[in-house]
Amino acid sequence: MKRLLSLTVLMSFPIIAEVNSWECGKFEGAKIIASDGTSLGKLGPKWESDSIFNDSSEHSTTWSSNSIFNSSNDYGNSYSSDSVFNESASTPPRIISEEGEEIGKLSVGPSWDSTRYDPNDIKYTCDWG
Repeated sequence: MKRLLSLTVLMSFPIIAEVNSWECGKFEGAKIIASDGTSLGKLGPKWESDSIFNDSSEHSTTWSSNSIFNSSNDYGNSYSSDSVFNESASTPPRIISEEGEEIGKLSVGPSWDSTRYDPNDIKYTCDWG
């Protein structure tokens, strides 16, 4: 009985939002918007000009102030409350659909928050890299 109760309690906590391949359509073309309103690019295949997965896009570089991959700015370091790569970030960038609806947050954690989507999970699940 104790084991059943423990299992029930554990299953009641959601885990980080996992991207399934059939969900890629909802992410394609979605804008990434920082809490201060800065546009940080879009989600989508690497051939799209504003995609964060396009190596030629300013949004994929390690030097651009508008890139989540710049570890020297608030959006890409490991300690800012606005960063994708800070598991404890209180205000990571929002993912906004082409229809203007919030899909969730672009963030590596925390694992219990089912509204957060890891950019690497999106990249590899959707085969956009």
